[in-house]
Amino acid sequence: MRFWIKCTRFDGGKPYHVNISLVGGMWRDGDKTILEFVGSGAQTIEVRETPEEILAIHLGTSGASNP
Repeated sequence: MRFWIKCTRFDGGKPYHVNISLVGGMWRDGDKTILEFVGSGAQTIEVRETPEEILAIHLGTSGASNP
């Protein structure tokens, strides 16, 4: 598993490294994915990758299911 993953910021297309263990939730809003971080501040960031792509990067899979 990878805990630091590289995402693409939705607003500018710049790379953004996310520590996935600090993400408390994620959801889609149109073409963007919203990542919400844990903690009292509850910051969010908008990225271009889908939740499925983010999890595939984190888990090191291509998204294919294994029997």
